[in-house]
Amino acid sequence: MLATAIVLGASALLRPAVSTVYSPLSRTSYSIPAPCARTSHPWMARGEKKKGDPEKFAEDKKKLMKGGLPENIADRLSFQTSGQKQVGQEDKILILWKEFKKCYKSEAVAQAMLSKNTAVILPQLNSPTKIKGTYALLVKRLGKAGAAEVIEKNPGVLVCSPAGLEKQTNEDIIKAAQLVETLDNNKGVINAISGAVLFSIVGSFIYRIVTVGATPPGL
Repeated sequence: MLATAIVLGASALLRPAVSTVYSPLSRTSYSIPAPCARTSHPWMARGEKKKGDPEKFAEDKKKLMKGGLPENIADRLSFQTSGQKQVGQEDKILILWKEFKKCYKSEAVAQAMLSKNTAVILPQLNSPTKIKGTYALLVKRLGKAGAAEVIEKNPGVLVCSPAGLEKQTNEDIIKAAQLVETLDNNKGVINAISGAVLFSIVGSFIYRIVTVGATPPGL
């Protein structure tokens, strides 16, 4: 459970190199698929916009911004959900955003936390009931100040279900938040290391292909 929350929070740090997202204290992993090209079906009504249309993308983004989300967040959300569209998705995102920002002392703080982890307002992963219930549980167990500290270090905890989080100790919850904060503070180093590791893996494969191809059989 806590491992999930940790990975979901950390997933945002490796976004450029990794497409799979796991949220600290949410135990939910998911992949962010690239937008897929779709052909129109014969029965598509004339004038209806296809899901991949730039026009539709712009409309969805505008709706999210009108609902109070910053442009950069609206961009990310539109991209993250492009391959997993739900009916009325933008409305659902805004409902989640409304519930999410209630957990913070101001909308500005909520926006800053959302920039760390947009998974918390993806309808494919979360619900208003989970956000409300998990926050209430954190306040009950850690007090308002303690809960505020945890969700600012690890916004991904709000993707956890209250029932799942209840099984974790207070110490586990706090340690998970501290780990996510540490990863966030060192994301530059982490991204550099992940890039170097990826490069070395690719390099080893190329070396193997070249050496095997150049070596006569039996030697």
